[in-house]
Amino acid sequence: MIEGYVNEVLEPVVEIGLKRGDVVTRISAVVDTGFSGCLCLAEQWIDQLGMTFEFAEPYELANGEVIVKDVFQGNIVFDEREQEVDLILTASPDTLVGASLLKDYRLSIDYPKCIVRIERTSRGEGEHKAQI
Repeated sequence: MIEGYVNEVLEPVVEIGLKRGDVVTRISAVVDTGFSGCLCLAEQWIDQLGMTFEFAEPYELANGEVIVKDVFQGNIVFDEREQEVDLILTASPDTLVGASLLKDYRLSIDYPKCIVRIERTSRGEGEHKAQI
């Protein structure tokens, strides 16, 4: 189980690990169920993650604008498990955990207590490659 917190602007935040070789760098990430991909990584963390280019894909933003983003593959640690995931980069300072990474989990947010919990469900017992 992953435990996080609700920050001062009411965003649910959890910790993930970025893996490059044998080194894991822990960072905070905002849980964004409106983002259907796995991970949207803030560019400031590029050097902390070993990643390879996969393909370019169009994305529709909340305002309806369609942009094309490069999709990379990298290894992260999420719920104490190393996973290979597809990710995109953002100039924003916030890294986002998206719905594809959460598909085998139950997300609960207790706003009054500022607690975020992500629990693996029985459906997600096997390892898988999370995709955008």
